[in-house]
Amino acid sequence: MIIKNKVIKFISGKYYLILLILVIGFIIWGVIHEKMWIKQMLKNSKYTIGIATTDWHQKNNNGTGTDYKYHFKDLDYFSTTSYSYKKGDSFLIIFDSLKPKNNQVLWIYPIENYLIDLKVPKDGWKYNDVPFKIDSVEIRKKLTE
Repeated sequence: MIIKNKVIKFISGKYYLILLILVIGFIIWGVIHEKMWIKQMLKNSKYTIGIATTDWHQKNNNGTGTDYKYHFKDLDYFSTTSYSYKKGDSFLIIFDSLKPKNNQVLWIYPIENYLIDLKVPKDGWKYNDVPFKIDSVEIRKKLTE
């Protein structure tokens, strides 16, 4: 009982310090997790074409931005990007072939009109198979910024 009272007194006296440490720890965990997620995606990367399914919107069930979909191994995956697109716009997507829900829009590579009818393999493209010029250094730089 005495120990319990001392613990409660210690916690109540250090409440803001404990809360600050927890918040800082959560932020550090989030930064590390994001870097690991991107590193894993770059390690198992595949590329495909994403298509905007909505115009840019303020807020819906998916958040703020433009909703899009992409296809991998007979499944459609849906996500939202903070980049502004019009419904029907196409763009390059990089994704983790082991966890295809982990993806990122590569806005630096818009799909121009002459590329609209590209046949994308159901397993996506490997880096060297993308039918237009992309730069791995630039991609890594944009993803890790």
